[in-house]
Amino acid sequence: MAQRSRKSAVWRWSVFIMCMIGCFCAGCANYNVQTQRISNYYEQGDMQAAASHVAAEADKRGEGKDAVVWRLEQGAVLRAAGRLVESNHAFDLAEEKINEHEEAAKVSVSREALATVTNLKNLPYEGFAYDKIMMNTYKALNYMELGELEKARVELNRAYERQKDAIYFNSKRIEKALEEGKKQNYKVDLDSVNNNSRFQGQFDKYYADLDQLRAYSDYVNPASVYLDGLFSMAQATGSSDLERSRNSFERVRVMAGESKFIQQDLETLKQIINGQPIPATTYVFFETGEAPEREEIRIDLPLFLIIPGVPYVGAAFPALRYRGNYLSTLNVSHSGTTESTELLASIDAVVAREFKNELPIIITKTLIASAIKAGATYGAYSGVTNGGRKNAEAGLAVLIAGSIFQIAMNQADLRTWTTLPKEFQLCRFSTPENRKIELESPFSGHKLPVTIEDGLINVVWVKSVNRNSPLLVKQFKLKSEIKGAGAASPFTEAAIPKEVPQQETQKTGPLT
Repeated sequence: MAQRSRKSAVWRWSVFIMCMIGCFCAGCANYNVQTQRISNYYEQGDMQAAASHVAAEADKRGEGKDAVVWRLEQGAVLRAAGRLVESNHAFDLAEEKINEHEEAAKVSVSREALATVTNLKNLPYEGFAYDKIMMNTYKALNYMELGELEKARVELNRAYERQKDAIYFNSKRIEKALEEGKKQNYKVDLDSVNNNSRFQGQFDKYYADLDQLRAYSDYVNPASVYLDGLFSMAQATGSSDLERSRNSFERVRVMAGESKFIQQDLETLKQIINGQPIPATTYVFFETGEAPEREEIRIDLPLFLIIPGVPYVGAAFPALRYRGNYLSTLNVSHSGTTESTELLASIDAVVAREFKNELPIIITKTLIASAIKAGATYGAYSGVTNGGRKNAEAGLAVLIAGSIFQIAMNQADLRTWTTLPKEFQLCRFSTPENRKIELESPFSGHKLPVTIEDGLINVVWVKSVNRNSPLLVKQFKLKSEIKGAGAASPFTEAAIPKEVPQQETQKTGPLT
């Protein structure tokens, strides 16, 4: 009777733990679930409804651990909805939080310890390098469209500085993760983990595609670099602006490969330097598709490398899921001819490159967290079973409870800026005399007429979320028609040093 009572108590305790953890998990929907309603409106092209819902969610999470990613989503959706001032306000709030995180990271790693007792998604979302660069780039574009060009220049400068700072800042993050491991008395040897055949086989299965995308330099977004070059050329006030423009165009040409449009920009720049007037030019930018989402996968970690006697333990990791429902190009008709936009920047590739750089940090933190949870479970099990056979039931309860706890806490961090585009594309041409162009998505048979506004350097910005959503079209000018536009340029060829930047492409290496 006593034995039956003990077994009954064990199972009642186990059921209680399962119910408690089940209740806990019910309130912890992953990021993809949280954003689903907004995504539905966004993908249908109903930007106003998407903006209303994302604003409510962002305000609700404004001071929480997810504040940055929600403000980024809010800024992008408001921009797509044409609410530019509100968009920049959302980006400003995101930037405030990002700056706070960056300052805190310089002096402390204490917040990293939170992941070791729960899971990585409970850490604050601090923003990836591509988040920060695109945040300032979008702010610059908003200011360009609002006609506040000096504010746009400030944001482009910030985007440029973020690209320079990202390499140093991110190189320190793995050091901090390892430092946390030492603090918890767990030594994480990534070389041993990577050399484990079982782990490496699973790793290759899920992450082999990271090496198949175009390889840009670390933390560089060609679209941001190109916009910097175009703005510097259109708004040049001296030789330093033209030098910056040429360097930016040259960098993009190396990253994007041979492009007739970038070559035309370099030729235009040379003409300006030689004293010729800047020609009336229209630029069509095509922002198409959606950036990768993250999905959860399971990989067995060789935990015996950290805790002797503890075998492989399954852990949840994020993996990128690329979205293929997008328009691969845009046809632009002007002056009796039709040409297609060319790829300027693959955001898939930008995200994938940083994701791969981030994997050692994710693995390190996941190993630490898994080791602590598994170690605690096995330690508790050993403690209650040392008393002999009569404590076997109690040991079983501990194992059940510990396993359920690990499953409940073992959730991948799926937070990522989902309303970024998949690609930026470009088409440029001399502004037609009648200032009329037509835009057509492939195979649609429908041409959208656009009349170019007055201006010397005009930008038509086209956004498409997927094949079925409407084209969103807006335009602004980077340089107005001015008296004396045909006057000689004050800049001379000799004033501009002919610097060719270092090679920007870089072969992605193995996980280190």
